[in-house]
Amino acid sequence: MVFGWRMWKLCVVVSFGVIGAIVGAKLGEASGDQIVFAVVGGGVLGLVSWWPVNVAVSVLGGLLGAAVLAGSFKGMGLTGPAMWCLGGVTVLGCTAIAYLNRQRVVVLLTAFMGSVLLMSGLARLAMVSPALFGSLRTMISDYGIVLPFLLIVPVVMSSFYQISEIHRLRAEL
Repeated sequence: MVFGWRMWKLCVVVSFGVIGAIVGAKLGEASGDQIVFAVVGGGVLGLVSWWPVNVAVSVLGGLLGAAVLAGSFKGMGLTGPAMWCLGGVTVLGCTAIAYLNRQRVVVLLTAFMGSVLLMSGLARLAMVSPALFGSLRTMISDYGIVLPFLLIVPVVMSSFYQISEIHRLRAEL
């Protein structure tokens, strides 16, 4: 989360590996070989993203941007072909913007991935204490702002730290 810009290539490959594993697992549900499909899908997508990693980070930024906007599209009542067409255009547009702003996208993606890992680890620690986990679960279910807040705050803090570190070292991604 803090040093993501230094190992961003590995983070991008791992992210595509996870995406490939999820897609492979979904495709393997019908045949019953879900684990094999997940391993193959994750391995193939991870290896394919290694060579053009500069382009892969832009595609990952486009996918993340489209995923964020997909919630808005569903809120507008779009479904079916209209949703898929608008989603495709959104992926292309967000990928183009991510390609033009690659350094900022690397910082945001690594900050987001680190934030998710940090919060999942803290959630696991909270599960040890039933009282803490119960109150946390109640807050998340009663107030819709708590979960996004728990993810956004570390992302923003990590992004600012990484950008200041890049400027301090005058590094170029």
